[in-house]
Amino acid sequence: MSTKDSDTTDTSKLYKITADYKNSTYATEQWTNALSNGKQVTILATLEYRSGDFEIELTDAEKESILKKESIVLNDYCVSVNELWSGWGPDIEIKNEDMYTEEEICEIKKLAYGEDEDEDEDFNEIMEENGWSMNDTIYGFTTGCELEEISE
Repeated sequence: MSTKDSDTTDTSKLYKITADYKNSTYATEQWTNALSNGKQVTILATLEYRSGDFEIELTDAEKESILKKESIVLNDYCVSVNELWSGWGPDIEIKNEDMYTEEEICEIKKLAYGEDEDEDEDFNEIMEENGWSMNDTIYGFTTGCELEEISE
């Protein structure tokens, strides 16, 4: 393969990417903390959105592949968030919940929801007040996508 051919196939382009159906965009925040016994715990807090758009950098091969997918984890690509609309949640899940005892699960829930489970209190505030730190956010679509090339 010549250098010219290599440059053509490896060159990436910038696209606006959106889910091809409404209510299919999500963001899963990964929060970690240590229990009183020192055991590490991760909570996955998933927020769902009516819609959102991102900028994504794709080669021609990646573009062809992503357009065939039925669900997409955007973090698998070079991507940045533009905007998310009309979110709800979070839905809370304890990662590897079966690894914890009943007592540990009770402690995890107290750390995640606070003592009162006050619905008016902000989820992020409760988490931070109780010693949680957000390590990562995974973005994705539970459906396929639409791409629009961004001209430079």
